[in-house]
Amino acid sequence: MSFLKTVVLISVVFTLSACSWLGKKDERRYLSDIGTLTVRTASNEPLGVDHKDVIRSYKSYLEVSTDPEMRVRVAHRIAGLKLQWDEIRLDEFGDDIDSMVAEDREMAEASIGDYEALLSLYPDRIDNDAIYYQLAKAYSLAGRTNQAIAVLEELTARYPESIYYLESQFRLGRMLYNVRDYEASEMRFEQVVAFGDQGNPYYLDAQYFGGWALFKQNRLEDSLLAFTEMIEEHFPDDETLMAAEGAELEVLNDSLRIMALMFDYLGDWTEIARFYDEHGSRYFEYRIYAELSNQYYEKKYFKSSASTLRAFVDRFPDDDRAPLYYRRLISGYEKAGYPQLRRKHKKIFIERFGVGSPYWNSHGEDVRTLITVALGDYIWDLATFAHGWGQQSSSKSQKRERLTEAADWYREYIRSFPKAPDAVKAHFLLAEISYEIGNFDDARNNYEIVAYQYPFYENAAEAGYAALLAYNKYRPTPEDALRWRQLTVASAKRFVLEFPEDERRGTVLVNTAEMLLGDEYYEQALSTARLAQKSGVELPPRYSYGASLVQGHSAFELGEFAEAEGALLAASEYTELTRKERGELRQKAAAAIYKQGEAAQESNPEEAVAQWLRLADVVPESNLRENAEYDAATLLMQVANYPRAQEVLLAFRDTYPKSEFSADIRSKLIIAYEEQGEWRQAAFELQSVSDSGSNDEEKRIAAFQSAEYFEKAEDYDNAIVMYRRYAHTYKRPFDPAIEAHYKLDQIYAKLEEEEKRRFWLDKIISLHLRAGEDQTDRSRYLASQAAFELGEFDRNKFDNISISLPLAKSIVRKNNAMQGALKRYTQAVEMEVLEFTTPSTYHIGEMYAKFSRGLLESERPAGMDELEEEEYTFLLEDQAFPLEEAAIDIHQTNIGRTYDGLYDEWVKKSFDSMAVLMPGQYDKQEQAVSYVDQIR
Repeated sequence: MSFLKTVVLISVVFTLSACSWLGKKDERRYLSDIGTLTVRTASNEPLGVDHKDVIRSYKSYLEVSTDPEMRVRVAHRIAGLKLQWDEIRLDEFGDDIDSMVAEDREMAEASIGDYEALLSLYPDRIDNDAIYYQLAKAYSLAGRTNQAIAVLEELTARYPESIYYLESQFRLGRMLYNVRDYEASEMRFEQVVAFGDQGNPYYLDAQYFGGWALFKQNRLEDSLLAFTEMIEEHFPDDETLMAAEGAELEVLNDSLRIMALMFDYLGDWTEIARFYDEHGSRYFEYRIYAELSNQYYEKKYFKSSASTLRAFVDRFPDDDRAPLYYRRLISGYEKAGYPQLRRKHKKIFIERFGVGSPYWNSHGEDVRTLITVALGDYIWDLATFAHGWGQQSSSKSQKRERLTEAADWYREYIRSFPKAPDAVKAHFLLAEISYEIGNFDDARNNYEIVAYQYPFYENAAEAGYAALLAYNKYRPTPEDALRWRQLTVASAKRFVLEFPEDERRGTVLVNTAEMLLGDEYYEQALSTARLAQKSGVELPPRYSYGASLVQGHSAFELGEFAEAEGALLAASEYTELTRKERGELRQKAAAAIYKQGEAAQESNPEEAVAQWLRLADVVPESNLRENAEYDAATLLMQVANYPRAQEVLLAFRDTYPKSEFSADIRSKLIIAYEEQGEWRQAAFELQSVSDSGSNDEEKRIAAFQSAEYFEKAEDYDNAIVMYRRYAHTYKRPFDPAIEAHYKLDQIYAKLEEEEKRRFWLDKIISLHLRAGEDQTDRSRYLASQAAFELGEFDRNKFDNISISLPLAKSIVRKNNAMQGALKRYTQAVEMEVLEFTTPSTYHIGEMYAKFSRGLLESERPAGMDELEEEEYTFLLEDQAFPLEEAAIDIHQTNIGRTYDGLYDEWVKKSFDSMAVLMPGQYDKQEQAVSYVDQIR
């Protein structure tokens, strides 16, 4: 770029002062505005006349004029025209400054000469402030910045009351800043600020640039104080700070950025507290901490970024933002790949903000809610990390240390969130760790909590069984041994009662019997064994069958069931046995066969099934036969041999129609049908349970599931029957009751039976509204959806009714349809389900708008003259205008949800509608102007 181009571009800084002439004094400009922009002053000359011609005419006048005042005015005008010529030429050439010819430079210099001549000839005129102002402007255009500065300094010194005084002081500050005379620049900005903010369009900018001038002088403390006072004055509280926008927001953000940078220059984040301890705390300190932390993070100074956030928390430990800042600290370490520091600060977070901490106790639910998710995640992460580390540790001491730490974190999770859905998992893992490190008392306690307080947990049975293993592992003191054995027996019996389908129930009872037998509690051991076999066994008479009997019992207790079967059958042949005794032995033999099946079920299920089914051939009179065939069917189910299981189950039902297992046989048949995809057969079984079951709860569940399976099989007639039965019979529990109503709506929707849909949609709404405390988010959603769908029915009806003559009838019909839709849409909105709130609001607004348009576009009665038709139209407009106003209000309500952060397709459609209803306000494009760039 040539020297001339450089000079002219710099001079444009002053050219911007012309904005005061064009009525733009309130337009904020910054150092970033320095560029190729120019402002052309308005010409008063008629079109088609050249500047040079006018100047020549004025010079001719001076040659003949003798009036002193007119000569001064004409000379001033000649200088002004020359300056105007310079501006126009600069505007024409734009960035191509080199193309300006010498004549143009001469004209610029000539305007300077003319102004200087005027000042020389008439130094004491009261309006010379304007001459000085124009002369400074001419110097600026000619690229003579220093002379422009000198003239402005003369103007401000001689004319403190001039209308150009305030602007000249501000321009002086900018020019001096640009030539790096920061001290002088600061003084000029101080003069502008001292004027006050009333009628001072440069007030905020002068404060802002004054802070920068101090910064450029390396007076960081003074600069910080200047920026602080500026923010405090213009943004007195957090509400105004958060509401800042446009140019003010850019000034605010840039001020915070440079303040954070200065604190870093002064040392580090500790300087923030030091500075505000000296000058008084400010509410917006949190923004400075956040800005400095972000600057450190962008520079990859991750620890400094984290230390800055922690400094804020240490300075304001009770601030509502403290947990949020600490979470940002942890997140920063996580993103930066510092796992140890991340875990360290998660521990600190839990200590500072955890449940029961002073911070937790001193804050309300709104803050606690923000803490809870992170707190749960952090505790769980620390627990699982320590757990995994402990499991992988080869060192016994380290393993125990880590597992103990994990146990502590699981306990903390349970303490903090006892009602959390995964609290049961924490109990289970705590029990596993306690068992592994030998804390068997704690292990059995947590296992029993999982097994018996959470019976539907997937590992509940495993926990119940593990509790028994913990009982057996525990070594009580001699004084406590008896109580401990009684607890063990009670736990074993509870396991059998709570988990009657668990395949380990026999093993549990056998293990318990062995423990009692070893402790010489023979009666308890025998009764426990009988419970396991579903039969009683007495000691056999001696001599005839003693050895076989001992062999049989011993083998049975040791699990050698094939040997026990032969021995017990042999003992039953003893001739002196009573019929009852012989029967008991044969029952024990049958039990041995049964146990052989149990022993084989894990490794060879087919063998187990064969053993159980042969029991009927070996001991046909055994009461274990029913159990064996039942268990054969159960095992076939477990190994997924559903066709064979179905065969055995159907045979069992035919053979034992009054069996105690009948209900479960039906359940297993249902599962078999399910697994084979025979949904209709499964549905009929469930329907049978619903019809004839003895347990009301089971009947209720079966009714619902039967309906689901009929629906799945596309047997909609039976599905409707069962869903209607459920809906009319079971009002509680509430959740499945409302789901049944919803299912009926969906089926009728598939069958396109609108009137029946209307009935069940209305029932959904009524059921939800009457539910009281039983209402759930799901019921609210379904009720809102139902109201919306009913609204859609009436809206479609509304859309299909045209306004025609006679108006009285068609308007009433259309209004009735609209009122029906309004009622339902309003219901949908009142239930506060977001998915239906915005479309309902939109449709309400559209109905009002359509009604309004329909009135205005409706058919006119025939035979009216022009005046009558005009009066008729006025009457229609009187009726239509309130409808349009209502439409506008409703659409604006929908649009207003954007202030809550909501914007979806229906809000967008409301914007579109408003662009039609109020195009002047809503159908226009906005332009964004950038005001603040980085200053260097």
